[in-house]
Amino acid sequence: MKFLLDANIPPSLAEELFEFVVFTTESLPKGNASKDSEIIRFTLDQEAILVTKDFDFYHSFLQGRNPRKLILVKLGNMKIRELRSYFRKNLPKIIELFVTTSMIILTPEEILTFD
Repeated sequence: MKFLLDANIPPSLAEELFEFVVFTTESLPKGNASKDSEIIRFTLDQEAILVTKDFDFYHSFLQGRNPRKLILVKLGNMKIRELRSYFRKNLPKIIELFVTTSMIILTPEEILTFD
């Protein structure tokens, strides 16, 4: 499994995903200035799951299933250590859910899935 962390996700989250291949938008030719279309193209080429807080990707997913797999982080202004702890605690469930779903929305109260 591969992940791409969008510019609005702390790169240190990659440490919680250590058993997987993790890219950040800094890996792209234009880095954090990459357009949404370039980010989507990268996820398609790499077959990566996009992790983002950007609702533009939510709408893009609903309209055309691009990116193909998405984690939308709706956890508010959580501190980095709290975000990492959330992922550490919920990562097994997130991985399991991606077997049958294409989009996951993370909220403080629940993990929502969409196909």
